[in-house]
Amino acid sequence: MTDELSSLLSPNYKLWLEHDGEYVFGPGAYAILVSIDEEGTITKGAEALGMSYRYAWGVIKKIEKKLGFPLLETFKGGTVGGGGAIVTEKGKQLMEMFVRVKTELDHVIQNK
Repeated sequence: MTDELSSLLSPNYKLWLEHDGEYVFGPGAYAILVSIDEEGTITKGAEALGMSYRYAWGVIKKIEKKLGFPLLETFKGGTVGGGGAIVTEKGKQLMEMFVRVKTELDHVIQNK
């Protein structure tokens, strides 16, 4: 880019991961998994992001269906509640892959 254009324009991108040419995982899904991992439940993770349990769970189930493996391990609490969810090892690997690719692309853009 010429200096004139460089002062007017900057590169940007929207990252998502695909499987067989179809969208599977992007920043929204990543945020859901991070929030569930931090909060320990789907309900609290979704609430922290300002979304419903049903929406967050639907996003996760769509990804699991496309990839063929679970992203979360859920467990029920006793009679007084206390259930929860943890991100599976493959779920964590997916999160790490997303962050790694994003970090590499961010680095390329910063060094344009």
